[in-house]
Amino acid sequence: MESQISAHVVVDDAGMSGHGHMTVLGLSWQRDDPLAVRLSLAAQPDHPALPRGDWVVLRDFLRYGLEEPTGDGAVRISPGTGGQLILQLHGEAKPYTVHVPADVVCDFLDATETIVPAGAEADDAVIDALISRLLEY
Repeated sequence: MESQISAHVVVDDAGMSGHGHMTVLGLSWQRDDPLAVRLSLAAQPDHPALPRGDWVVLRDFLRYGLEEPTGDGAVRISPGTGGQLILQLHGEAKPYTVHVPADVVCDFLDATETIVPAGAEADDAVIDALISRLLEY
C-alpha cells in the first residue's frame, strides 16, 4: 500500500509569475503524518522574484474549504466560482492567492483517504494520551 500521495498542478496566479513562467502548486501527504498536507508553490522556471513558499495545512481544512471558507493564519481556503478552490497563502515575503481546480484537490484528498480514512488518523490510545498531556497544562 502506498505511503505517500502527491499532486502537482499549474495554477492561475493572476499574472504573478510573469511572461514565460508558470506557477505550480504541489500537494503532498504522507501516511505517517495523516492529518497534514504540505503545499509548495514555485514558479517554473524558478526566479527569486516569483511566487514560492511552503505551507502545511490540515487535511480536513482542505476538505472543508471545498464547501465553505476556512482556515486562519498562513493558509486560508475558500470555494471559488467555476469549479475553482481559492488558496490564500501568506508567505514570508508576501501573500499569494492561487486558484486551483477543485476536482484536482478533491481527487487528491480522496486518494489520501483510501489509505487513512478521515477520523481514523489515530487510535483511541493515542487520542487519550494526547488529551492527558493537554490536561497537564
